[in-house]
Amino acid sequence: MCAICNFKIDFGVGHPLALTVAVATRKAIDAGIVEPIDATGGALSAARMRMSAVEALNLLQARIEAAHSEDALLALPDFYVLLIENDTWGFFHATTNGFDPDVVPEMPDVTTTDEAKRSNIVIMSEAGLRAWLEQRFDIELALRESLFMIDAPASSTGSLTQMLAIAEPAVTDDC
Repeated sequence: MCAICNFKIDFGVGHPLALTVAVATRKAIDAGIVEPIDATGGALSAARMRMSAVEALNLLQARIEAAHSEDALLALPDFYVLLIENDTWGFFHATTNGFDPDVVPEMPDVTTTDEAKRSNIVIMSEAGLRAWLEQRFDIELALRESLFMIDAPASSTGSLTQMLAIAEPAVTDDC
């Protein structure tokens, strides 16, 4: 499992691009491309949502690990994934045994304008991630429609995009 992180980011803003992803996700839900995540209230609602987000990150991790050779995995830059529904962060650091679940990353830098200090971050909704994993749309549509956004230095953006494209489930014709 990737490292699941509890970051306290000021003003509850998980990432400046989260609103863009949220709007794109709402449009996809309205269009029937993405199923909404069950946000049923109750005493255990937050815990259920967190566990669901962690499960979705584990599914993404498994998909990436299965699609990449050891050398390709090790060539990936370290990166964060933010699931916007409840600010669940995952940190992905590749090792020869897959992604390291025990690494303790620094808090991602989400505001710097210094290219050298920018964190590699993939921003998505859990609903969008699950729909992509279920082959409801491809990575090209996800990036074009802002269902997934990559906020990273130019040197990492291409490899993260390629990583997702390689890990992409085959989209079926009946979608």
